[in-house]
Amino acid sequence: MITVTAEQILKPGTEERVDALMLALSGEIFHNEPGCTRFDYVVDASNSLRRLVVETYRDRAAFESHAATPYLAAFLPHLLDCLVEPPRVVEYADAFEQARTAPFFHTGIVVDDLAAAVAYYSDSLGVRFTEPGTFDIPRLEDPDPHPFRLTAVLSMTDAPFLELIQASGDGVVGPAHRGGIYYHGYWEPDMSLRLKELHAPGGVGTEGVFRMEEGGTPFSIITKPDRYGNRIEYVGTDAADPLVEWARTGVLPTGIGA
Repeated sequence: MITVTAEQILKPGTEERVDALMLALSGEIFHNEPGCTRFDYVVDASNSLRRLVVETYRDRAAFESHAATPYLAAFLPHLLDCLVEPPRVVEYADAFEQARTAPFFHTGIVVDDLAAAVAYYSDSLGVRFTEPGTFDIPRLEDPDPHPFRLTAVLSMTDAPFLELIQASGDGVVGPAHRGGIYYHGYWEPDMSLRLKELHAPGGVGTEGVFRMEEGGTPFSIITKPDRYGNRIEYVGTDAADPLVEWARTGVLPTGIGA
């Protein structure tokens, strides 16, 4: 992920013209650039002639594609005509990129009082936690299939994150599993293949399989304990961006929880 800021110092009297130019540009980006995940245009609260553009792109290719668009080329001369000097552009790299790419990304602990556990680990470890995320899961197989509501938090740290899970029900995250580390979480690019391997001869099997629908590709799998007594949670890599964003900002992104 790439974030770019561009500071603008406007000539007096050009505010409305620049606002119109920026509105038209943002419309073009919204309709033509799915790789641009953020495009904000903000004004200095104490100086209306100082503006800032904040843009985020999924990757280098998306950013380079934006830079090569004909509407950006047509826009720039009109913008420069309204500015005291060319925009001051700064490019930023994603400090959390490792969390999206490192296979081992979190450790899960089941607790019987989420608020109390957050207070305890915040004090003892000196870390902050996200707001609670509540996930309505259409189908949890542990082993019998049923809908399930899971509530958890992540530590706002570098990966591997600490995940605290509110004990609920009598299945994979029930009170029987509280105390100690419950599992270690790994990203998995091919969840269907991983599930087959876990149930193949010699595989450790599964305690919990999370799906959106019967027969659908799992988005999370919790294994049975291996020969050393450890469980692994495999999480589909499609969830990497929103989960890392949750840990980074503390706020659960729209779409991964309800």
